[in-house]
Amino acid sequence: MKKMIWGIAMFAVLGIGVAASLLFIGPTESKNPPLLRRGMFEWQEERVEDRKNVNELIKKFQITDWYQELSVPVDRKTTAAFVSHLHQSEVKAYALVGETEWGYEADGASLIAYLEELVRYNDQVKPAEQLDGVMVDVEPYTRSRWKEDPARHMETYVSGMIEAYRYAQKHDLIFIACIPRHYDDQGLTELLEILIRDGCDEVAVMDYDCGAEAEKLETEARFAEKYDKVLHCILEFQRVGKHGLTEDKTYRNKGLVAAETAWKQVDQAFPSISIVHDYHWSKQLIEMMEEESE
Repeated sequence: MKKMIWGIAMFAVLGIGVAASLLFIGPTESKNPPLLRRGMFEWQEERVEDRKNVNELIKKFQITDWYQELSVPVDRKTTAAFVSHLHQSEVKAYALVGETEWGYEADGASLIAYLEELVRYNDQVKPAEQLDGVMVDVEPYTRSRWKEDPARHMETYVSGMIEAYRYAQKHDLIFIACIPRHYDDQGLTELLEILIRDGCDEVAVMDYDCGAEAEKLETEARFAEKYDKVLHCILEFQRVGKHGLTEDKTYRNKGLVAAETAWKQVDQAFPSISIVHDYHWSKQLIEMMEEESE
């Protein structure tokens, strides 16, 4: 009887310990492939050469998609080794790119020129070293001229994205449009619909409204469902004050458990849509892991 009581007590203690450990890591680590997609933004180009923390990030957060900033011309040797490493971990590799000025080209010329470099790279390497696609983070709305005529500038931006998407389709590159969540708030809903319908394979929304993600994603989710597009919900983890971020725009202080709750609410709100959970971005997640280990 004493052995049984001791065993139950030990089980309870172990259970509490396991529960506590899950407060930080968010997604449960597993030897089996994750059932959903999780993406990691990486804005440090040197990560291609210095892969420190990459494996840890992939394992801890069950990353399936990696968005890596790449300048052109692409360094074939280092990029091939990096992409191959990601693929060996069953992680898709995307080039992460976006210049604000590209959003003011109706023909998408500069963006297409960048895509041509990616295609040139893919043509020169082995299949296991090829990039899977591109995350296009073009933000024309951040320029002061945007306010002069948002509708006209949005039309130009959408036109350029459509042209670039057509090029990407011809060359088997997955094309993800990264957008803010407020285009509909600016009265640009019709053009937003055209962008999602004709300008991307997947749409990634920077949903920086902590606790109200599902509500703020409603328009984009409706169009994603209508046109059978994958929807990404990007959550921010940069420090308060960085780029003007306020407490209600980032999960840095709220923690990963709160972020997981937010993603779960989005999944529940839109059960018929394929939704990717995206972390923005790796530097902050590394800092949070280091803080946790102190």
